[in-house]
Amino acid sequence: MARLSTPVFSITLDKGLANRYRLPVEQVISVLTEVRQMIEDVGRGIWQDKGGTGPVGFGLELLAEEDGAIFRKGSLHARIAITSNVEVGLLAAQRVVSTVQELSSAQRKPVKYATELNDAAQARIVAGLGRIAYVYERSKTDAQFAITTPKAFRQENARPRVSATFGAIAVQRIRTLKEPVFTEGGLTLYGRLTRLYDTSEADEGTGPFWGQLRRDNGEHWRVQFDEKDQQKAATLFRRQVMVTGTAFYFHIRSPKIVASRVEPEAERNYEAAFDELFGCDRTINAADLKTLLARRYGED
Repeated sequence: MARLSTPVFSITLDKGLANRYRLPVEQVISVLTEVRQMIEDVGRGIWQDKGGTGPVGFGLELLAEEDGAIFRKGSLHARIAITSNVEVGLLAAQRVVSTVQELSSAQRKPVKYATELNDAAQARIVAGLGRIAYVYERSKTDAQFAITTPKAFRQENARPRVSATFGAIAVQRIRTLKEPVFTEGGLTLYGRLTRLYDTSEADEGTGPFWGQLRRDNGEHWRVQFDEKDQQKAATLFRRQVMVTGTAFYFHIRSPKIVASRVEPEAERNYEAAFDELFGCDRTINAADLKTLLARRYGED
């Protein structure tokens, strides 16, 4: 095998069905897709933190073995070369491997994980690994991730190859992280209903019906609607709404609210609100709204 001059991210699926020289095609494609997405998502964040602007890509290329095969005895092996924006792509790939190492650690550290997953990059990685977890659950197949770094891109005293195995321990840890960490009843949220989707596999459409609420502060919430509110939710799509229900907060997933009530939000009248509140402390500023707006925008 020829020596490469660029970092290579390796994925090896072994045990379970892989030991029988077969794996469902959709599972293999899913793993490759999630790995690509994790590297690109985390790399994009690193790129922006470094002051980069505009779109960024990492030239992720699937490498063929010398004989063209990716199946080996008892495993499937794929190699992905990082061919552009190499330094940022390498940092992102290393972050993926280090996260798998932490999740696979035999020593459980739940408090540490609760703190670290406040890091948006690691939360995105864990979310992607959560989608890969079904491969293990269905095929009992471990996924080994490794990053091989040529000397030209290697920091001093760094190892040329670092690896981690995504198996039973990591899958169980992710299950734990997916559990809600806090619940709040009787919460009311205001925002725009930007998405509706049905997760039901039944033709009758019975089952969870979901939406996405974008709040005024930029937060995105998942909204689980009651079946009786499906039609109402459809009429409120892309409108400002008021959602009341029970909220659930998670380590690695966006918060959700199980809606008990959803209504269109009353049209906001900022001038009326100002008139209502104006005068609470006239000693601070006795000017009327028109005067304040003129001062703010430099109008006469």
